[in-house]
Amino acid sequence: MFPANSHVIRPASAHDAIALRRLAAVLDARPLAGRVLVAEVRGVVVAALSLADHRTMADPERAPMYLTTILRLRADALEAVAREPRLAERIREAMLGPREPVQLPQAA
Repeated sequence: MFPANSHVIRPASAHDAIALRRLAAVLDARPLAGRVLVAEVRGVVVAALSLADHRTMADPERAPMYLTTILRLRADALEAVAREPRLAERIREAMLGPREPVQLPQAA
């Protein structure tokens, strides 16, 4: 089990632009753009995930190995909430599958 207080997962803000560019430079990759989740360890951004294409970046020296998995799990949770905000309905759908669409009678 991983301690929940070993890292912080949050949406990136404009203040994280330099940290995201630094992370990309460490990995010799192009920076992430658009909506991004970042993972901080001791106040330093060490990993990030693009919500648009699910591309991840992680500093190999600073980021724990499991951090990109945690980022992907958080992104999946955010997508699930956007698709269906009601927790009870998400649980029902996971257990029983999607509901059949209701067909309303046609007016004559």
